Amino acid sequence: MSLSAFVTHNRWQKLFSLLFAVLIWFNIRQGLDRAAGPDTRTFSRVPIMVLTLASDPNQFRVRPTEVSVTVRGTPEVLARLHPQDVEAYVNLSEAVPTNGHSIPVHVQAPNVQAISVFPMTVFVEQIVAGSSPAR
Repeated sequence: MSLSAFVTHNRWQKLFSLLFAVLIWFNIRQGLDRAAGPDTRTFSRVPIMVLTLASDPNQFRVRPTEVSVTVRGTPEVLARLHPQDVEAYVNLSEAVPTNGHSIPVHVQAPNVQAISVFPMTVFVEQIVAGSSPAR
């Protein structure tokens, strides 16, 4: 059978099959996009708060003072999320760190999941009364 006869023989079935294959491909692609899950959004320069006990009179210095946070959520929630809604903190209420101690950074944001924090840890040192801050 020649190429021209092969193309023209049963052309309506071939055209229908091609159209049907394209529709199936679009349907599968749409399903994969939905299965990929929610979108992400990155907030840079999120300030780090220090959580201590109310009875703790000590002051602490955190380096670096800001982190970059990537969160995951639905597109609608991410569109309404403001930078001030994302909070990064180090929890010093359980143990007072010694100078140069590395503490993990925790993140809290409403209706989203934090998937990465950079840097993941920060150095926390206690400020001794009467000393000047080192840079």
